[in-house]
Amino acid sequence: MSYKLGALLLSILFLLSACSDSGASEDKDQEKPTVKKASVTKLTEQEVKSALKNDIDSIFNVFNKAGKENGWSTANKADFSKLRPDVLPYATGTFADRTLKDLAGEYYCECDAPFQPGTDFDVRFTYEQDKNKIKAASIDPATELNNMGTSWTFELVKENGDWKINKWDSKSLQGDDIKLTKEEAKTILSRNGETAEFVKSYDSKAAGGTAYLFNVKSSNGERQAAISSKDTSLVSDVDNETEAGEQETAQPEETASSDTADTQSSEQTTGSTKADYVAKLSATEKKEKHNDYQSDYQMIEDYGYNYQMWDGLLNEIYGALQKQLSASDMAALKIEQRQWIKDRDAAAQKRYDEEGGGSLSRVVQTEELAKQTKERCYKLVNAYMK
Repeated sequence: MSYKLGALLLSILFLLSACSDSGASEDKDQEKPTVKKASVTKLTEQEVKSALKNDIDSIFNVFNKAGKENGWSTANKADFSKLRPDVLPYATGTFADRTLKDLAGEYYCECDAPFQPGTDFDVRFTYEQDKNKIKAASIDPATELNNMGTSWTFELVKENGDWKINKWDSKSLQGDDIKLTKEEAKTILSRNGETAEFVKSYDSKAAGGTAYLFNVKSSNGERQAAISSKDTSLVSDVDNETEAGEQETAQPEETASSDTADTQSSEQTTGSTKADYVAKLSATEKKEKHNDYQSDYQMIEDYGYNYQMWDGLLNEIYGALQKQLSASDMAALKIEQRQWIKDRDAAAQKRYDEEGGGSLSRVVQTEELAKQTKERCYKLVNAYMK
């Protein structure tokens, strides 16, 4: 009897213990806070472009400002420790200590000019986001200073709430065939306030395939430009149809000047006689840039500015002559003008080759283009203008 009573008591105690444990477990489950996973905001395409542009522009603004403040040059090497704190809001520490540190060693010296990625991002822009990391890519089209397109890739990471560049890389399009579309070519030529109207596609020997021909209008007048569909390079073999003074793309961002465009636009309204253009020649010469340079990159910018300015005036003069000269005189001038373009480009290429490549070669090449285009402006006005 006592044995049965003991067993009964043990069973009751076991049940009470189980109920107590179950209740405690339920209380703990009820007290346990709910953990919510932090959501990552997905950026739109425009937001990715804006983040990239802001970081790239800000990094190079830091480089340029520091170079001027410290007088860095070939003889006075850059001290990256002075640059580093100011680029960290836009670049990760890893990117700064590797890529940007190496760039600082070249940026202010007479070596290969530092190449800043274009920030239009309007040709073949793609991106993908994986939480706090974004990979993006875009095509940087050819310019007359560097007549070959470039493929760029970027990586952005989010640090302390800010999107910073963690990596960038570039690859020349030379030898590639990106199959540029007519619409993309139009986009390239419609930058910097210019408008492009498609004329035709044609088989270009210079391009090694299809090229697109456009009429390009700007405040400086109208010209023709042709682009290779393979690598965005500029070609000038439009079946001898080009009548303007230069086959070129839209003015590169690094050499563009709204002041120049505004000035030339206002000057165009003053008339089209020989006296008018003699005055324009003098006014344009006064606007040339000749500074004390600390790097080849700055020289390229100014010579490019001068070249664009004179080339715009050349096209304007040529357009005025088309209205003044007889059909036979104009036909003769067209032949002369085409030969002059070939001779000018050959002279510029010769100077480039003599320097052996690199940024100094681009400096003398652009200087020669500006010099010969300026001389051609004076000759057309003095020898042909009425």
